[in-house]
Amino acid sequence: MIYSVHLRDNGKKSDLAVVPDGFSWGAAAFGFMWALYIGAWDAALMLFGLQLLANALIPLLFADLGVQGAVQVGMALLIGFGANELRRELLALRGLHEVGVVTGASNEDAERRYFDEHPDLTAHLLEAVR
Repeated sequence: MIYSVHLRDNGKKSDLAVVPDGFSWGAAAFGFMWALYIGAWDAALMLFGLQLLANALIPLLFADLGVQGAVQVGMALLIGFGANELRRELLALRGLHEVGVVTGASNEDAERRYFDEHPDLTAHLLEAVR
């Protein structure tokens, strides 16, 4: 799997985030609860509002229950496809800029690979923690 690596280093505090590329099943299935789980409170608020609005408008716009269900599934798919991009944008707003792309079997594996390829960054981040 491909991951983007985001870094903020302002001298006092350094942060690193690894975000997978592609569809997010967690976001598609759980919506705003997925955003709460990953700690993106602003995304959770946006998704919660979107889901409330959709739940209010869909029955008003479509009388057929089959169509209502199809629209809900379509909305879940859109959330799943856009969730990781939304996460990247929110990281950029928080000051974490994309510094690279790495592959790995999991987030931890991708993070480890990035650190292995950038030993100077690893040493710098360890100094910032101390």
